Amino acid sequence: MRTFASFAASWPRLRPCSRRPAGPPLVGLAALCKLASPIVVLLVLSPGCTGDPNDPLTWAKQLNNLRTQKEALDHLANMDVEQARPAVPALVELYKDTRRPEHLEALARYKDERTKGVLIEALDYSDDDFDRTTIAAGVLGDMKATDAVDALIKAAEKPLPVKSRANNAKLAAMRALVRIGDKRATPTLTKILGTSADEQDFALNQKAALGLAELRDPAAIPALIKGLFMTGRGANIFHECRLALVRLGAPAVDPLIELLDEKNPEIQAMSRQLKFEEPAPVGTPGVVPKKAAILLGDLRAKKAVPALQAKLKEKQRGDEHMAMLIALGFIADPSGVDTLIAKAKDAKADFLERNAAADGLYLAGDSRAIPTLFELAKSGYVTIDGQKGSNLRASAAIDFGRIAGADQYEAFKALAARETEAVGKFAEALDRLAVAKECVNDLACYGKKLSDPSWTRAEKAAFAIGFSGDSAKGIPLLVAAMKPLASIGPDRFPVHQALLYAMTRLGSKSCKECIDKLEKQIERDEKATRIPGARDLLGETRVALAVIENKDQADSKPAAAAVAQADSASGDDASRSGQGGKGAKKKGAAKKKSKKKN
Repeated sequence: MRTFASFAASWPRLRPCSRRPAGPPLVGLAALCKLASPIVVLLVLSPGCTGDPNDPLTWAKQLNNLRTQKEALDHLANMDVEQARPAVPALVELYKDTRRPEHLEALARYKDERTKGVLIEALDYSDDDFDRTTIAAGVLGDMKATDAVDALIKAAEKPLPVKSRANNAKLAAMRALVRIGDKRATPTLTKILGTSADEQDFALNQKAALGLAELRDPAAIPALIKGLFMTGRGANIFHECRLALVRLGAPAVDPLIELLDEKNPEIQAMSRQLKFEEPAPVGTPGVVPKKAAILLGDLRAKKAVPALQAKLKEKQRGDEHMAMLIALGFIADPSGVDTLIAKAKDAKADFLERNAAADGLYLAGDSRAIPTLFELAKSGYVTIDGQKGSNLRASAAIDFGRIAGADQYEAFKALAARETEAVGKFAEALDRLAVAKECVNDLACYGKKLSDPSWTRAEKAAFAIGFSGDSAKGIPLLVAAMKPLASIGPDRFPVHQALLYAMTRLGSKSCKECIDKLEKQIERDEKATRIPGARDLLGETRVALAVIENKDQADSKPAAAAVAQADSASGDDASRSGQGGKGAKKKGAAKKKSKKKN
């Protein structure tokens, strides 16, 4: 006869009392509580059907039992964080007992002060044991644990082989330091930034630069300037260091002027050591003032205008003069515009410099650009290798199309009709002006054109909105038109660039709408960097955001006024630009007559 004991032994091994989601029925403690006879339960169960399955302490008690540990962890993980929080001490003890990464991971979501001890301890890692450090650093960063900064610094500075997988732990420690935002991290990040790619994974240099961009500590400026010229394994960190310097704003201007003047001792020594001034392919002559000029343009540094003008008088060694002319355009100071006009008109200057001056003129948004660009488009022939060419004329026509308004359409249409050498470029410029003719001063009309299938027409609409000076109406249109790079394709990248430019003209640090939009744009575009050109454009988006965050609302008023004058006062100038000063004299006479009437 079968005994009760043998009958009980035939049942499967029992699990603790639980409530499981819908699925195949399990024979466990909870099932036996409902189905088995009282006699069987009394014989088999120990300690018995006790404990509420919704109580975290029910499962905390099962963590030390190897047979029930996994199920207990699963149940705690599926509970709401606050509901499960009473189990934290038991989870801490479990991790102390096992030191397993998955048990530390089980603590991560609580971000509980009681876990700091084991998290900080887990920051000590080796070349082949670093998973726990990666987890711990992430949690401490999320907790903004300032008391963990010293341990995180030690983890970030730990020497490792270049190709070590444990560099992931260093990166996690660096991210945590940045997230905490403690300036004690600046020396560590600058040290990592300045370390040669021969000594560490160059990805660490890149992340250090981005981290310094977040910390915005002026103490990092020397290291960031050095980083502008660092390379490793075919990569560079120019965009990351550029972003950090632009975010720093005014404190970076004087050091960058010193760099432009080639008076930074460390960079000059670096230039000699790495032979920057040797002809290509060994070196890149003029690279130091070139990069300084790019940054000063980004910063809209009016203080740098005299230094840029002086540097333009020196003999060009590479393409640094072009960067300086573009910088003067972004800065848009009246004296800088004078320099651009003079360079654009200088028939003895290199035609590439004149091209850059033409680009700088439209970027400045100054009304004086319109007659100058029209004249260049009409008669700006250049000689290249002994041959007469229309390269400058074509470039000036495009720039004219970007800045000119409805008043200039007819004059340029007549010029384009006579064109025989750069027909395509003149037609493209006229297509841009057709948008101005249709919309005139109606920003809502330009807003609709931002989605025009023709990228040139959409680009023109973006520039027109930026030149309008009307932030209240213009910014919502620009924000609505900005799309993730992955969704627009490289053929629309110029439109995105124009949208960014327009937003930097109209936006300021008080524009929450601008800042929120660009932050979301950056977050999405960081996932699209494999698209050709997307990484560089992501860098431009980051810089545009930094420009806006540093900009006072009053800073955009002078530029807006200059563009407003362009539509109202320069139509005759474009059509009469070949008639010497007649247009200017007539305009002056009209002003005098107006004064008498008033």
